[in-house]
Amino acid sequence: MKLTEMKIGDEGVIERISAPEPIKGRLLAMGIAKNNKIKLLDHTLKKQTWEVDVEGTRVALRDEEARGIEVKV
Repeated sequence: MKLTEMKIGDEGVIERISAPEPIKGRLLAMGIAKNNKIKLLDHTLKKQTWEVDVEGTRVALRDEEARGIEVKV
């Protein structure tokens, strides 16, 4: 399932990141990598920004970044 399909409070493990290189590199720099635990904390009403907890660190993602993250819930 994609991160953008999760409900607030859902937790999972990152299975794959499928994004073009500038975005993928940015995600890895923020600690978003395969097999890391991720929890969806919140999103804006129009789902343009997603707030997640990755291994104890809060990260805000743009919609285009969040759509590339596949999670096993």
